[in-house]
Amino acid sequence: MASVNATKYGVAGSSFGSSWTTARQTGNFVTNQPSTANSTALMVVRGSRGGVNYRITRAFLAFDLSAYAGQTISGLTLTFRQTSSTVAGGLVIAILKSTAQGSGSTFSDLTTSEFYSAIDFSTDYQDFIPTMSSSNSTNIQILTAAANLDASSGSLRLVMVQSQNDANDVTPTSDQNENGNWNLDTSSNGFIPFLTFIATDWGKEVNGVSVGAIEKVNGVVRNTIEAINIFTGVDGCYSFLLQDPDNPSGWLTLYTSVNPPSSLDVDDVVYTSKDCTNPYVGDDADFLTVGAGGPQLPACGGSDPTVMTINEDGEITDIQCAPI
Repeated sequence: MASVNATKYGVAGSSFGSSWTTARQTGNFVTNQPSTANSTALMVVRGSRGGVNYRITRAFLAFDLSAYAGQTISGLTLTFRQTSSTVAGGLVIAILKSTAQGSGSTFSDLTTSEFYSAIDFSTDYQDFIPTMSSSNSTNIQILTAAANLDASSGSLRLVMVQSQNDANDVTPTSDQNENGNWNLDTSSNGFIPFLTFIATDWGKEVNGVSVGAIEKVNGVVRNTIEAINIFTGVDGCYSFLLQDPDNPSGWLTLYTSVNPPSSLDVDDVVYTSKDCTNPYVGDDADFLTVGAGGPQLPACGGSDPTVMTINEDGEITDIQCAPI
């Protein structure tokens, strides 16, 4: 499981003004690589003292994935630290594609000119309805297939915005202060936002054909394929991956004699050893499969992940599709 911190991260915003369109499209300030424990990541404000005025703030992130360029990226998640100074009750956000912060492996600092023009409001990068809660806790967002595909190019740039008004271009009709705060102070329980993912290296050739020359395998676009052959352990044991929702950077490799693993069902036993002799000792906690089902386990419809529960004898006690 790979983990990559943001290379560039910053906040851009507009000044208070009487025009919603101007507030949404004209950036007036930028803060690059902030390191505070409780800083505003995104916000929409409408105030009526002295006349109605609007203000918007957005958080931009750029990730250097050049070490994985050309590989198939799957199971992509974004993790950041949210704070209790986020608006009470939390808020719904949108994670969108961005072209801000330059390119290459080092990128460049965010500028005010990128505040609006560098956002692709038509390309969502979140796989569910993402929220920021008013709590000092880790926020984990599962990203879309589009984000996985873009990440395979060697970089990923995204922006987080308030959803109801900013992402949807809906003018607030009453006074509000919708803010989401993050903690970037590494000395005070904060951290730099990071991506986690699985990178599948195809090597240079498949059956003697250069990977760069391959567009599809059996009609499936190359960059959307996570694996051609599932890894076989010893004597007919097959591997698959699970993720503990409470430990986003911890992925667990288990094994099964069920071939293919996508046929796993309740009462099947899973193992920690490649020869399928040592059952996994579970505690009936839930595990998420790779992405929305992944290539190796039962897939759910839409964007729901597959959730698997395993008991102390290594037996699967439940498999279901459920939003998280």
